[in-house]
Amino acid sequence: MKEDAERFIADGARAIADQDWEAYGKLFSEDLAMRTPGLPGITRGRQARVQLVQGMLAPFPDGRVDVTRIISEGEWACFELRFSGTHTEPMPTPDGGAIAPTNKAVDSPYCIVARFEEGVVTEMNEYYDQLEMMAQLGIG
Repeated sequence: MKEDAERFIADGARAIADQDWEAYGKLFSEDLAMRTPGLPGITRGRQARVQLVQGMLAPFPDGRVDVTRIISEGEWACFELRFSGTHTEPMPTPDGGAIAPTNKAVDSPYCIVARFEEGVVTEMNEYYDQLEMMAQLGIG
């Protein structure tokens, strides 16, 4: 499974950099089960993941993800990552509003724990500190 994890990171980074959302989506099963901060319970579906990542990156057009560590065991892999970028576009809020660009940089760690079946992610849990990011932007 380590090969699946390494391919996932390489192909995912390339797809995001190229904004090839079809290729990015193919890294996940159609019925992906995803848990992520800011969304209640389990969110399902490949398209939901694509839309989430598009929405998260839009306020940070120069955003990048760096891999710190990959640990895999059996069908599971853990990805320790860092996100950095500059907030230059409006950031949507859950109530339908938007946070105006602050032009401030963020640099924040996050983690994804993913289950692979037949080379695609079928389940994932994502962890990051939303409050830390807001503090770096001077919000809240």
